[in-house]
Amino acid sequence: MAQGPARSPQPNRPNVLILMTDQHRADLMTCAGSDLVPTPSIDRIAARGVRFTHAYCPYPVCVASRMSLLTGLYVHTHGAINNVDRLDWRFRTMAHHFADHGYLTALLGKMHFNDAHKHGFEYYLSINDWLMYLGPKAQHYANEIANHPLSPNFFDTVDDDGAGLPDVSGLWRGQSPWVGKVARHDFRSMASELEAEDHLDAFLARETVDFLRRHRDQPFLCVASFMKPHTPLYAPREWAARYPVESIELPPVGDLSSYPPHLQNRIRHMQSLDPLLRKAHRAGYLANLAFVDKCLGQVYDALEELGLVENTLVVYTSDHGEMNGDHGLFQKFCLFEPSVQVPLILSQPGRLPQGAVCDALTEYFGLYPTLAELVGLEPPTRTAQVPFEGAPDQLEATSFAPLTLSPDLPGPEAVFSEYNLRSPLCSYMVRTRRHKYVYNEGTLDELYDHEADPGETRNLAGDSSYASVVSELRDRLFAWYDPASSPYRPPQ
Repeated sequence: MAQGPARSPQPNRPNVLILMTDQHRADLMTCAGSDLVPTPSIDRIAARGVRFTHAYCPYPVCVASRMSLLTGLYVHTHGAINNVDRLDWRFRTMAHHFADHGYLTALLGKMHFNDAHKHGFEYYLSINDWLMYLGPKAQHYANEIANHPLSPNFFDTVDDDGAGLPDVSGLWRGQSPWVGKVARHDFRSMASELEAEDHLDAFLARETVDFLRRHRDQPFLCVASFMKPHTPLYAPREWAARYPVESIELPPVGDLSSYPPHLQNRIRHMQSLDPLLRKAHRAGYLANLAFVDKCLGQVYDALEELGLVENTLVVYTSDHGEMNGDHGLFQKFCLFEPSVQVPLILSQPGRLPQGAVCDALTEYFGLYPTLAELVGLEPPTRTAQVPFEGAPDQLEATSFAPLTLSPDLPGPEAVFSEYNLRSPLCSYMVRTRRHKYVYNEGTLDELYDHEADPGETRNLAGDSSYASVVSELRDRLFAWYDPASSPYRPPQ
């Protein structure tokens, strides 16, 4: 096995604290101009750092996006595509790189590994630890898993490893032991039966604070990865009461006629569901976001109390977004902006600009090389712990440290994302400052002009006056990755 550099303590190196939520769409922050959900804790981090307004995930699905974040590789390269896939243990992650340079590496909460590998993290507190903490109160969480507003099949399976039940995919080797032992919910309220302090996010906040207290005297890379605002959409009573289901307004759907058939079909399916269920989803999502912001604030409070703020590079981000009713859609699983854009903030008073905004296009999985550069580590050069077929020679992610230090720089000309790689209908996206082009294999493509139509309501791909734009962007996209070369395509 190839060995990394010898570990040695680096007491003066900055700590890194990554605060991560799940499914937080980028525009739902007060600091981003939204008044739908107050986010004072996230705003406080943004006021002391750089907020990126055009950050994109590489794939709008939990496992795929998170494994790209850890490895610095696109999803078509690392191969963990859907939510039951597992990252090959031989890939190196940011945790391996930081540990090789004397950092204590810690992961608390959700990373959706789907197995028992820790992928370079030496300190690992998982969702299973929280379930042990709950004891008999886990019944309440099973009820919440079973009562997904828009996916009634969860009541029959009570199996959602995306929400940590179980935390290891396929653990039960068959039917969930909770089947037949859960109660139905009427969705007129999205209040949780769990007390606020018993929610996973509150548990993770306390445990992260404990970690900071116990390990503040050595450099650390700590990832505190919260579940909310992801499902289950049941916030503590106080927070759920702020967003009563009956008061929720659903966004207008708009004209579907220019969208590809697969999007039209998905929108029509969503719109065929009981409006109460769609309102319940939106209400629960907003309440979850308000609650997790409070939990983030508890961690940041501790960072201040412990005197670690000036020597800790704090990151706030999420793995993908949430449609939240836009275009009649909910969840993610598409390449519209609310699904593929993510919040991204880097903060360290005294070292980074404060209260700054960077409008440059950014691929958020560039965090791995960016953090290494900002804390003074050598650039990561190896992608594998041991050589194996499929491991590229170098990272595909690009450091955006220069943008963090100088937010007015122009940034890259384009960013990329992809989705549905194992389907006959794969989708690939290139986003420039003005346009977004989506190549949908086997069906109608998409082109949106973000200067004239930031809401992506009119697909221009079939408009002959935009033929040259489509051609140029398709060439750019295929130069990045040619779908014909994909090993994931089903046999024709």
